[in-house]
Amino acid sequence: MTWETLEQEVRELAQKVDYRPDYIVGVVRGGLIPARLLSSYLGIKDMYCLTVKKTEEGRMVTTEISADLAGKKVLLVEDMLETGKSLVVAKEYLESKGAEVKSACLYTMPISEVTPDFSLRQVEEVATFPWE
Repeated sequence: MTWETLEQEVRELAQKVDYRPDYIVGVVRGGLIPARLLSSYLGIKDMYCLTVKKTEEGRMVTTEISADLAGKKVLLVEDMLETGKSLVVAKEYLESKGAEVKSACLYTMPISEVTPDFSLRQVEEVATFPWE
């Protein structure tokens, strides 16, 4: 995938988002660039990122968002969902802070345990993004 293709894909994803969030949160690492592009395309300036790490017990959020998210609308962004486990943990974290959370990603795989609120399409193989 080229940078130009990525921008086109994120622009197409932005057109599907019928939600006006207060904040955009990108899941580190893959979700950062799509989140940043979505923030521009949707006109949302407030953006944060969350790091989700694999542990022996599963996944856990290892960063803290200090902003008061109670009652705020958040768009949580990933590049693609393989199993979706990181997205689930990140969403639970944001909801525990009182946020209303919707999720977006470019692609999902059939093995994903969760369906995002907004995505472009399902794919059979892991995509190789320009930053990889």
